[in-house]
Amino acid sequence: MTERQVSVLSYEYNLADGHAYRAWSPQEQAVVDSTPQKFRQVDRRQQDAIEAEYFETFYALGQQTLDTDHFARFPCFTASAGIEIIANYLRLKNLSATLIEPCFDNLKDILLRHQIPLEPIPDDLLEADGDVLTAFLDRITTDALFIVSPNNPTGATVRRPNFERIVDFCARTGKTLILDSCFRFYMPDEDVYDQYKMLADADIDCIVIEDTGKTWPTLELKGPFLSVSKRLVEAISHINSDFLLHVSPFSIDLVTDFLRTSLQDGRSHIRGVAAQNRAVLHAELAGTFLTPVEREHMSVSWLRIDADITSAEVVAELAREGVHVLPGNEFYWTDKSVGDHYVRVALMRDPAMFVKAAARLGDTVRRLTETLAR
Repeated sequence: MTERQVSVLSYEYNLADGHAYRAWSPQEQAVVDSTPQKFRQVDRRQQDAIEAEYFETFYALGQQTLDTDHFARFPCFTASAGIEIIANYLRLKNLSATLIEPCFDNLKDILLRHQIPLEPIPDDLLEADGDVLTAFLDRITTDALFIVSPNNPTGATVRRPNFERIVDFCARTGKTLILDSCFRFYMPDEDVYDQYKMLADADIDCIVIEDTGKTWPTLELKGPFLSVSKRLVEAISHINSDFLLHVSPFSIDLVTDFLRTSLQDGRSHIRGVAAQNRAVLHAELAGTFLTPVEREHMSVSWLRIDADITSAEVVAELAREGVHVLPGNEFYWTDKSVGDHYVRVALMRDPAMFVKAAARLGDTVRRLTETLAR
């Protein structure tokens, strides 16, 4: 799917990739205007201080405990590079994993490239009754549990009671927990809780993947990192050092300023753009065969196809009209045919452009609806 996303980068109505491409708020514009001075002032001799300030700001915005005793943090160029580091670790330790499904396809692709044995965990279990989740967990035979919360593409989120069950399961069984939280900042306030404190208190082996590229429009200058529990630090550190010396201090300092704007407005702007564009899209799709089924805090829309037409056919027809979205089949890695009934639309776009793109998408789907009804 990354290859598909790259192929449509230049198109006006590109709703394929989930990265943030939207207009800057006035506060973000002020950050951008400060970049020439920042570029002249920042250098790598300030790396430790810049990263420390970034992590402090990041954890404050996420309402998480910055635990320097239990976790070490490893900045990456991309979250995918962080997954590559994790896959190397799993391979070198001969560990297997239970991976969430659906998920973005590069997660399973990277793990399978390293020949990590995989089993699925359906993402609806994140929000299932606690006894149902526990019963599934107790049947897991792999060494690691790899979940994404909020999950891409559905937005399924593991809330506190079920997170407690997952952490307790890993503590009881010695499983390693890998948590991808790249969409963390879209979670509604009522679903935010201190995951890092719970992980540290349980003293389990875990790795948390964090990112900023899905949230702030920084032209791919971003601040992803791995938070690694203490017993895994040495092994991850050796792998990480083979990939990079350090990330750009300019990028980290810039992203820190973007995070501060969201601290000041309580994340209202980033969530507001997603909500505004979702409302526009849902209105355009009313009465068509595309039914929104994503959780409404998510920054992408997951649409179920309620008609005798495949996701590939819908995507191809939309592309002919200049609108580019992702087919659902690649999100399912045990049975891709399940994804034939879904498409994904990215919401973090400039609202003025999104209104036009959604209108064209709606017109195309309504035309298809009429054709299918004949």
